[in-house]
Amino acid sequence: MFDQSILLMALAMVLSIGIERLMELMRAVEDHLEARRGDTNKWQAKAERIRDRIEVRLEMAKGAAPSTFQRVLSVVCLYMSPAPQGTTGLIAISADQVRTMSIRLRYKVISIVLGITLAWAFGLDLFVLVNQSIHEKDQYGIKLPSELGTLLSGIAMGFGSGPVHKLIVALERARLTRR
Repeated sequence: MFDQSILLMALAMVLSIGIERLMELMRAVEDHLEARRGDTNKWQAKAERIRDRIEVRLEMAKGAAPSTFQRVLSVVCLYMSPAPQGTTGLIAISADQVRTMSIRLRYKVISIVLGITLAWAFGLDLFVLVNQSIHEKDQYGIKLPSELGTLLSGIAMGFGSGPVHKLIVALERARLTRR
């Protein structure tokens, strides 16, 4: 009834959704534990360390080319937030924003590693599936070593269901245009 490539694409989609939900659950548990411990000083200390590193880099970039200085300033802006209302002076590094970005990065890395692990465990290579579905009669398509295809498939799954869904939609469109 169903073609093997469709079943494997569905498995990739289910696994990517599962990874997303697991990361949300882990994030919620971590938030709860952090709230119970009252662990706000950790993020403030991290924000201060980042501020110190930024100050050093800005001092070093003053004598550099304007493009280098602009890159340093753009990185600085990622961690900045407006000073609270009623205060004057410089914009400070936000501990909340540092926390948010750190947690986002940590869980993205964990989800990509989990995606790669699951892709290897299930032998998912989305590029082979696409080639089988679209180029079954001719011999054209994307030719990648199977290890690289599995690695890229795991990374796509780790980024979430969005990239996997886009790949499935592209596959469906390609099938419809080939008929």
